[in-house]
Amino acid sequence: MATLDTAEIRRKTAELLRQRGWIRDDYLADSGTPTEGKLCMVEAIGQAAGLPPLSLVNGSRRVAMQNDPALHEQYQAVINTVIELATALGQPKTSIQTPMDWLLDWNDDTARTVDEVLAALEGQAV
Repeated sequence: MATLDTAEIRRKTAELLRQRGWIRDDYLADSGTPTEGKLCMVEAIGQAAGLPPLSLVNGSRRVAMQNDPALHEQYQAVINTVIELATALGQPKTSIQTPMDWLLDWNDDTARTVDEVLAALEGQAV
């Protein structure tokens, strides 16, 4: 796979969310159909970068993705994208959360809308 930059991943993520739908409070709307159901922003970022569905669900899976030579480049691209988005959306420098956990919480905020998620991915003010 050619190296994906964060702008390309963000664009592909927005496309995925428009095609399949967005959710909060879970990675996938239906883990039985991981390539078809609605996605949270972070899961969509992973899939847009070429990671298998549910690769980012928990710490042990993330470590496996990070250490898998075949997926290392995609995993690193996901991390770069997540850091970029969390920073742009205002993750405090003093936050004890990882950028991924912070972005998951941002996605899951009860007041969050799909329009805000898409705007964030497209680099617009939120």
